[in-house]
Amino acid sequence: MTEGVRNVQVAFAKPTSRRPRRGRLGFHVRRLHHIQDRPAWLAKLAAQMHKGARLALVEFKEGKLPEGPPEAVKLSRAQLVALATGAGLVLDSEKPDLLPYQTFLVFRKAR
Repeated sequence: MTEGVRNVQVAFAKPTSRRPRRGRLGFHVRRLHHIQDRPAWLAKLAAQMHKGARLALVEFKEGKLPEGPPEAVKLSRAQLVALATGAGLVLDSEKPDLLPYQTFLVFRKAR
């Protein structure tokens, strides 16, 4: 999948592990709802990010969907924004129509 792409390095990490400092984009897909202390985890992640680095968060949308976790564990768009901004990140962009069942938000560490 990354053949010929020289500026991308994929690193899988556990929620408790340290993130690579040189990364410019973190991509977390459908995992935030599994993390126990989300504010602390996001604050730690934001502190490790370079200024200007981005974090993409992808979580299942609210409501009854043909796939995804139970409604009780889903995070709303408002919750995602509140968690990320509480950690010192700013909403940079979103792709509301990119995925049929997921919210796709991109945050940036303020300069």
